[in-house]
Amino acid sequence: MAIVAQAVLSSFYWSGFPYDDICPNDGDINNAYVNTFNLVPIDKGNSEAPTSVTFTNDDVDYRFCNMNMMTLVGGITFPFVPTASSEETQPTEWMTSEQMISTTYFGWSAVAIICLFGVVFLKRTWYKIMDRFHSTYKAVGSDQGIPFSSVASRSAYIPQVTSTLFAYPLIACNTDNLDEELYDFTDPEREYRFYDLTKDAKKLLAPVLKEQEPPGFSRVKHYPPDVKEK
Repeated sequence: MAIVAQAVLSSFYWSGFPYDDICPNDGDINNAYVNTFNLVPIDKGNSEAPTSVTFTNDDVDYRFCNMNMMTLVGGITFPFVPTASSEETQPTEWMTSEQMISTTYFGWSAVAIICLFGVVFLKRTWYKIMDRFHSTYKAVGSDQGIPFSSVASRSAYIPQVTSTLFAYPLIACNTDNLDEELYDFTDPEREYRFYDLTKDAKKLLAPVLKEQEPPGFSRVKHYPPDVKEK
């Protein structure tokens, strides 16, 4: 965004040089101004002496010309190039030939930067919108050809709650139909059902739940392979 603003403003500032809004008239000076004039201070309390100004036929008189190509009069001109100026602005009146070339390059370069910014912005916006409806997956590493079910030290994420009253963590999901090899701990004296909090909650809430499973616990599903590796 900063680059776009710099490109547009640089183009505008180059087009308005020298910023004085005055242009020389063609031809000789108006004969009404060829004379000597005394400039008297308007302030009567000013003690300065009148200043004499003399105009000759060799002098140049100037007129107002609008150098602001962003003026609202006649419509804003964009890009700020001589060929796109409005009727209120005539760049040929104040621009040099070199300035007209440079402002042309600056103006169309600003347009190109704006277009490029717009394309990039729309592209990123489109991708962000699509990310809300489509998911992508990128694998890390390579397939080693070893099924997870054949790994001897395999374990899965089983929701657990630690307690200082138990030597092993309490299990915060239903342990029924779960492969015991998926747990990351082993109690040589008790089964995993002993640490199953859903069993305790079902007993405590039996009058309310009846035959339903207690809510608030995670659900873990295990789908073992149909065919075991030989």
